[in-house]
Amino acid sequence: MSISTGAFHLTPEQRRFKDLLTAYPTLASYWNFEACRCDEAGVEKAMGVFSHGEPIMAAFFRRVWSGNDAHSFGFIDAVTALGPEDLQMIHGWAKVPFFP
Repeated sequence: MSISTGAFHLTPEQRRFKDLLTAYPTLASYWNFEACRCDEAGVEKAMGVFSHGEPIMAAFFRRVWSGNDAHSFGFIDAVTALGPEDLQMIHGWAKVPFFP
């Protein structure tokens, strides 16, 4: 991340991550790219009210964002619960992984 003369610039990895999130507007609302942070408390609070696949996708995005295993993401849960578009997105990321 770089900030120069008051303008905010996303790194290429942050831009790719933001682009992935565009298909998930509910989840995207928890990321503030100007502050370069995720509203972790907000995501945790919402986990119980997300729709069927959103908790799984939230866990996936949080792990990619943080670049570590701090957030639980169950591969078997994902394969059995997510639709083809979600699985294709995860597969696409796994083929060429990046961490913002």
